Formats: sequence, C-alpha cells, structure tokens
Amino acid sequence: MPPPGSVPRCQEAGVFGVLPGIVGAIQATEAIKLILGIGRPLIGRLMLIDALDMETMEMKLLQNPKCPVCGEDSQQVELKDYEDPNLCEG
Repeated sequence: MPPPGSVPRCQEAGVFGVLPGIVGAIQATEAIKLILGIGRPLIGRLMLIDALDMETMEMKLLQNPKCPVCGEDSQQVELKDYEDPNLCEG
C-alpha cells in the first residue's frame, strides 16, 4: 500500500462525481448475478469504464498461482486503511 499522502485525493485526481454510483450499480448487478447463479459474471475479467466517451472495455485476467489471496497457497489477507478515512469526502 502506498504511504499516506502519496495518493491524490479524489478532488485532486478528478473523480467524475457520478462515476462511483455507476460503478456501484454494476457491482450490485454482479453480486445479484452471483447470488442467483444467472448470467455471465465478471469472474476472470476486468471491466474498464471511460465515462467521458461512455465506452466500456474488457480485459481478461489470468490467475497468478503465487497470489497470496487467490493462488495455490492462498491465505487470509488483512485489509489496512489509511490514517485519513475521509480521503474522498468533500
């Protein structure tokens, strides 16, 4: 994880205001598909969103056998938070 202060705030990086809502709706749709066992979920694929041109792209992801989270010897990974929990608040 990068050290605190080395990642620009959302206001500085230019996060498009409605984009978190769009991504959240897509994530909710993916969760529903997984729960109901329907459709083709984004497992093994990464969806890229270009909100300025309203285009989406997809990349295929390959599993890394040495990955500590999903690899052959996977283990539980502790999530850490930055000292400033309000990085994206106005």
